[in-house]
Amino acid sequence: MRIKKIIYLFFITAIISAVFYAAHRFLQDYSVHQIINELNSISLQKEIMAFLLSAVSYIFLTVYDFLGLKYLGRKLAPMYVMTTSFISYAFSNSIGLSILASSSLRYRYYSYYGLTFGEITKIILFTTMTLWAGILSVGGFAFCFGPGVTLPGNLLGYVSTRYIGAVFLAAVFLYLVILALRHNKPIGFYGRVLELPKLSIGVLQILVGGADWILAGTVLYVLLPDQVHIAFLSFIGIYLMAQTIGLMSHVPGGAVVFEGVLLSFFPKAVIPQIIGSLLVYRVAYYIFPLLTATFVIGLSEYYRSREKVSRYYSVINKIYVAAIPNLLFIIVFLCGSYMFIKGALPINPVRFPLVREIFPLPLVESSHFLESLIGLCLIIISRGLKMRVDFAFQLTVILLAAGTVFGIIKGAEYETAMFSIAIILSLLPVRSLFSRKSSFFTGVMTKEWLFSIVVILCVFIWVGFFSYKHVEYRDSLWWTFTFNDHAPRFLRALVGAVAVVIALILYTFMQPSKRMADDNEDTEHIVGRIVPANAESYAYLAYLPDKKYLFSESGNAFIMYGVSGRSFISMGDPVSTDDNAETFGGLIGDFRRQAAQHGCNSAFYEIGAKYIPHYIDSGYKIFKIGEEAKVNLSTFTLSGGHWSGTRNTIKKIERNNCEMRIIPDDKLADVMPDLKRISDQWLKSKNTREKKFSLGRFDENYLAKTRIAAVFCGEKPMAFANLWMTNNKNEMSVDLMRYSSDAPSGVMEYLFVKLMLMGQQEGFRYFNLGMAPLSGINATPYSPLWNKVAGIIYKHAETFYNFKGLRSYKDKFRPEWEPKYIAVHGFLALSKTLTNVTSLISGSAAGIFIK
Repeated sequence: MRIKKIIYLFFITAIISAVFYAAHRFLQDYSVHQIINELNSISLQKEIMAFLLSAVSYIFLTVYDFLGLKYLGRKLAPMYVMTTSFISYAFSNSIGLSILASSSLRYRYYSYYGLTFGEITKIILFTTMTLWAGILSVGGFAFCFGPGVTLPGNLLGYVSTRYIGAVFLAAVFLYLVILALRHNKPIGFYGRVLELPKLSIGVLQILVGGADWILAGTVLYVLLPDQVHIAFLSFIGIYLMAQTIGLMSHVPGGAVVFEGVLLSFFPKAVIPQIIGSLLVYRVAYYIFPLLTATFVIGLSEYYRSREKVSRYYSVINKIYVAAIPNLLFIIVFLCGSYMFIKGALPINPVRFPLVREIFPLPLVESSHFLESLIGLCLIIISRGLKMRVDFAFQLTVILLAAGTVFGIIKGAEYETAMFSIAIILSLLPVRSLFSRKSSFFTGVMTKEWLFSIVVILCVFIWVGFFSYKHVEYRDSLWWTFTFNDHAPRFLRALVGAVAVVIALILYTFMQPSKRMADDNEDTEHIVGRIVPANAESYAYLAYLPDKKYLFSESGNAFIMYGVSGRSFISMGDPVSTDDNAETFGGLIGDFRRQAAQHGCNSAFYEIGAKYIPHYIDSGYKIFKIGEEAKVNLSTFTLSGGHWSGTRNTIKKIERNNCEMRIIPDDKLADVMPDLKRISDQWLKSKNTREKKFSLGRFDENYLAKTRIAAVFCGEKPMAFANLWMTNNKNEMSVDLMRYSSDAPSGVMEYLFVKLMLMGQQEGFRYFNLGMAPLSGINATPYSPLWNKVAGIIYKHAETFYNFKGLRSYKDKFRPEWEPKYIAVHGFLALSKTLTNVTSLISGSAAGIFIK
């Protein structure tokens, strides 16, 4: 895993370096002063027009959703539709992640207004189709009928865009033909029935989508400098091509990709002017709507929290609650990046005279330095919002408020002030989401995040040296304090930022490994005392070296668990010497708190039904993952026709001079080499490897703590299994079941039956055959989503895992089936937790598909 991380970081570093190099080569002929001058030369009239057109465009975007509702045959209040649509598009346009942002927000609001999950999904698909219908129709028309545009050589070679336009229009025409021919005739799509809209709605899709993209392109067109002479239709074609490539790149907002493609169509002489126009366009069409939508979300949540909606805990609302910290993390990260990078740029010369008149030089100098460091700190702690850490929330609000003040003093940066205030107003109504108590460095600051911060620092350094490449660097610059010299301020901010990052690196890497459990020198003794006394045999898994432990205050119970990713996962219910409900409830709550203190989620894997109320009381959600087979030894018998084959197998093996023996403890060391040979042969024949966590492995120390049953043919062991046996004789089971390549056929069935008969003679109640994953999960039209997914996997994933075969084999012994569950924080955490469990068991997420 460490090698994979190193390769991944190396790959990312190479990509980032390539982007830096390409940007540097592209901009080396220009200066930041040129770009700033061109930015300041954009008239107020053009800026106002851009903002107004952006507002009109977002209003027009809401027609997508009105058409979607018409397609469904549903009606909602116009204000509800417009609010939902605006918020969804403001987030998806600005930060990308349309599934996370747009979809989750639509699910949140439309479900509140009474739409079902299926109806909302159809609206999302319909609006996506409308978006692409607009791109294809307008782009096709512009390329085919506008003035000819030749693609730059660095895109597709010198190919006329008229061919691309023809393909676009053909796709639109084909869509209309399908609607005309298949009206009222749903089509099958991957086993699903897809209802197509009417032809009239399809035509409206094309018209509305096309008009929206024309409006969006017009926002940038009105900002273009007067020196740029390009026909509107040609510009729209170029704009749509750049937007399409930006969308396909999956970069948030198509940032850099969109700009790079669009600028490649223009001569170098006008690049600085167009860059200034693009910056204003980004603010007008992306940043300002994002700020407005963030404020609207905060306001709506404030009023909604006062209504005490009974459906707050529905699945759709949980999707929203999970999305908000992620969205705020991105917004605060962007705000911090903006503040930080501004520290590498000259102060706006238009506003600077006002600053000089109001504030003294020492205050301006210190504000510039502190705002840069505040921006860096916001970047660092923004991940704490994603992790829902309360300390990160509090510190974010404080830093945003301070950054607002310093930004005004430094250079009358009212944009920064508006951005910061809007974020603060959005954070306050959702304060309750950030309740996780966690040490910052333990729960938030990871080495991967530290790498990201170093990348941002490199961007800051590059921007600063690019901005002041005309300045002759000398020692005196460090001590130059004047209103007109901006380079010294950058250098001082650079020193402060580098010092912060170096201190962060040293602190992170020098931290000792933190013990994540209350282990002590008596752990082995305590575990050895509790395990045999537990009512169920799975407790023997605690003897495996891959387990950590969390003990109860009384010392009579513990949770055995593993850590994968950012998940603490318990193997089974708490292990205990008694059945004290109060002890179990307290220990489950302690486990969740311990995981939260480390910035992690927690889960319980393969738990029984008995203690489910305790998990629910601790805030867990319960999902069934299969059933466990237990043979009732009090009624077990080999009589009857069902067992005739088994009786024949026993007779055949015993005729070969084979028998089952329990290996005495004092003889185990002598037999261990033979058992090791059998185990190695078995692993090789099965083309598999040792498992962990929920399964034992061939470990001599572990095997020595259990009884070993082996099948001997003469004096040669041919198969073996280690036994788990509870002191109260409630249950016995086997863990490792291995046989040699030359063992007689049916040897494991023979061993199983002999052990059951032995357990019956010794007075054991049950023989546990283990769990059959995903079996016994009912999937009806009224079942939860997880049941339906599990049912599909159980029926159709035999290629990867023998689900049905395993259930059928265990059914042969006529067991009683008991349900097994997993307890997680919520439905959204289920998939991630199962992946982490798989990693614990097999060492990789792909292990679930390896037999």
